[in-house]
Amino acid sequence: MIVTLVLLLTLPLITLSSLWLRYYRKIMIEALSFPGTTYTENSIHLMPSQSVNVQVKGKCVLVVSGVSSWITIRINGGPRQRVFKVRLLNVTGNLEIINESKVFQVSIIIRCES
Repeated sequence: MIVTLVLLLTLPLITLSSLWLRYYRKIMIEALSFPGTTYTENSIHLMPSQSVNVQVKGKCVLVVSGVSSWITIRINGGPRQRVFKVRLLNVTGNLEIINESKVFQVSIIIRCES
């Protein structure tokens, strides 16, 4: 009785986890192909409470990795926008990237069409 109950409770967890991993991979692959076949790629490492300004033009994708995977961006001095893991952009101008974490550093890959 208990074994059946445990099996019935863990089966949906295993199924949902495998589906999440499959679709997360597809989402990331499609996001990285957003700028097209000819692109320039920059890698940035932000320490806690650090920010950086980057000039972007056209289609870009931001991919964030790290312990927290959260960053804040401002496009052309506009309002702050929170980003988790991935963000597609189609803008021209100044992009400010801010790591608001007080403890963890983040790595960001910026891939823009050339």
